[in-house]
Amino acid sequence: MVHFEYPQILWLTILIISLLGLFFWWAWQKRSKLLQKFVHSKLVKQLTLGLSPNRRLIKIGLIITVVALLLISVARPKLGFEWQEMEMQGLDILVAVDTSRSMLANDQSPNRMERAKLAVLDLMHLAKRDRLGLIAFSGTAFLQCPLTIDRNAFTQSVNSLNTKIIPQGGTSISEAVNEAIRTFRKEEDNHKVLVLFTDGEDHEEGITGSIEKAKEIGLKVFTVGVGSPEGELIQIRNSQTGNLEFLKDESGNVVKSRLNESFLRRLSTDTGAFYLPMQGADTVERLYSSGLSGLTPNRLENQMTKRFTERYQWPLGIAIILLIIERLLPEAKRRVKNKQNSLRLKSTTAIFIILTIPSLVKASAIEARQLMDNGDFSKALEVYERILPEYKNDSTLKARLQYNAGTAAYSSKNYEKAEEYFRKALNQTEAPLSLQQRAFYNLGNSKYRLGETTQNPDEKIKQWTEALKQFQGAHNLSKQTEGSAEDKDALFNSELVKKRLKQLKQQQDKEQQQDKEQQQDKEQQQDKEQQQDKE
Repeated sequence: MVHFEYPQILWLTILIISLLGLFFWWAWQKRSKLLQKFVHSKLVKQLTLGLSPNRRLIKIGLIITVVALLLISVARPKLGFEWQEMEMQGLDILVAVDTSRSMLANDQSPNRMERAKLAVLDLMHLAKRDRLGLIAFSGTAFLQCPLTIDRNAFTQSVNSLNTKIIPQGGTSISEAVNEAIRTFRKEEDNHKVLVLFTDGEDHEEGITGSIEKAKEIGLKVFTVGVGSPEGELIQIRNSQTGNLEFLKDESGNVVKSRLNESFLRRLSTDTGAFYLPMQGADTVERLYSSGLSGLTPNRLENQMTKRFTERYQWPLGIAIILLIIERLLPEAKRRVKNKQNSLRLKSTTAIFIILTIPSLVKASAIEARQLMDNGDFSKALEVYERILPEYKNDSTLKARLQYNAGTAAYSSKNYEKAEEYFRKALNQTEAPLSLQQRAFYNLGNSKYRLGETTQNPDEKIKQWTEALKQFQGAHNLSKQTEGSAEDKDALFNSELVKKRLKQLKQQQDKEQQQDKEQQQDKEQQQDKEQQQDKE
């Protein structure tokens, strides 16, 4: 069975892979919308220069798999083991936990008992080289878990603690100390440490004698006070009704449990240890660093332990191989032509290889396409302008690149450049009709935008009139193209431009009429003034 040194990284892996998948999905959708914004859907395959969507999906899948494998490698998978003899040196620590009903008070969150159990587990994580044992006590005490280095067994013993584990009620700290003394008498050569988690409410006699016995064998009793000096009422569940009720004594009075700090402090001081109140998560750290870690480990023994074999190399190696495959896998698929075009096949294949290997030529159609996907339209335009001279003999491919250059210019709001390249694409003799139709359409868009940028009404009318002609040409050409639906976008834009032209001309006529009326008023005023001068 595979074990992981850091299994929590596996949950992180699921989160990261999910986010990465969402990111690639979002990027794919954004790219598609961006492409559809400037290129008709039926022309996408013709204008992406052989890019394969399937290969792009494979590359994305490889990247996600590589990330997942790297994270799995970081989690340090282990498979198989060998027994190894290790020399262990450390302390023997007995932990005693009060299981009386006063530990149900909730002045510690969630209550004293649960808080004490969490603190014991924290101590276990700090005492990595020490043997730990567990004592449960209330009216009496017993060894719940003998001294062991088996952390799983110790954890199970701690988790099983509750207020019903010992039938005899009350709180007898002396019983817990005596049980620790009986256990440590078998370990004469070691430091003897007892860590006591309790609220200090001792209702039994005999603690003085227990302290003397502890001092005789050198047992240090560290105490951790669980609770508050102000006290708290104890809630218990009625076994008959199931309702929560406050605990009452034999006289019917509500019991209020208080932390007895003075008693616990005296118990620790008399045995050469110290007392700590349970205050925050650092209480156990202070206990270990200031008390337990200062004791000299004198238990030395050889133990056979399992040493699991590291297998992180497997996912790491596979990740490296997949990463190399991803880098070598081109997004463009091989173009095949018939025998009649065998001479052209050689030239265009040579150019195609250059285009799809950026390490040979920086400027490539693939690079420009990727820049378009990333929204860097100005840079994409520069790349298209650099590679266009390479396509002198292929009119069809040059028309497509000029169209793409126009799209990049339009996206970067360089409408004059856009107009230039859309016209050049239309002038290519072997440009497909479908490409010409979209070039007419986007040339109309460019002319319309140029009209928007000018404040001269006459120039605006000129640009928009030209835009109207291009939209009408795109609409008419769509009806002539076999297998192509009528371009409703071009028809819609035509109507829109007609409406804007009509409004602009009406506004211009209105302004001219106003100017004419003002001129007439001015002339009448001048005639009137001249008449007055004559009189």
